[in-house]
Amino acid sequence: MTLKKKMVAGVVAVGIVSGAGFSLANTDAGGALKNWYDSLFNNTSEAVLSESDANFEQILAQLRAENEVLKELATSQINGTRDSVINTSSLAITNAKNGHIQSLEGEKGAILEAMDYQFYNLFLQGTLEIYAKGNEMQAAATSDFGSHTGAKGQAAVSEVTTQLNGVKDNAVSELEEAIRQAKAELTAGVDNYSEVVTRNLSNQATWKGEDIREALDGILAKMVTDQQTIITAKAAELELNAKQSLDDVVAGIDD
Repeated sequence: MTLKKKMVAGVVAVGIVSGAGFSLANTDAGGALKNWYDSLFNNTSEAVLSESDANFEQILAQLRAENEVLKELATSQINGTRDSVINTSSLAITNAKNGHIQSLEGEKGAILEAMDYQFYNLFLQGTLEIYAKGNEMQAAATSDFGSHTGAKGQAAVSEVTTQLNGVKDNAVSELEEAIRQAKAELTAGVDNYSEVVTRNLSNQATWKGEDIREALDGILAKMVTDQQTIITAKAAELELNAKQSLDDVVAGIDD
């Protein structure tokens, strides 16, 4: 991730130097050239960002489709574990019961209903914690970005001001040739940086998609394992309780 940030930062730094080099002559022609360059840069930026946004939207669409498949697989795994433990425990309880299963159905239903509500509350608690931590991280990063870019921008402005204050006006006889060369260099620079930025943004989108996919795979696998463990444990608990209730009935048969 450090390499990616260095690539993008390199593009921004060169752009500042190029802007400083262009603004050497504080003349009407220089202002006209600046306006021309601003228009060129704005048009190029819009095209680059539009292409990057479309590319990343395609990646996100693919991830959403993949997530639906993963959800179906998770559902199948959870239901498979549910069915397996229900069948196993039901067989054990059936072997032990002596005809009193009818009286236990009401209590079992109440337990299952309470279980659903309890785990729903647990899900809500976990979701709130995730959102809170995510928002805290985003706020801290935003504050850090603001401090960093503000300081760097002020330093750049001070350096540009110092340099421009020491520059003398170019000779009038060189003005036409200087304008032609400046426009040619800026056009070449815009073409070059547009290609670099587009490629870097595409890489960023691909890498971000891979990070999201890896994180979601891990999260979903952990959730499935947790649910399987909970289901198995609860089935064992219900089985034990059922057997104990049957034993209690048998023990009190003379009452």
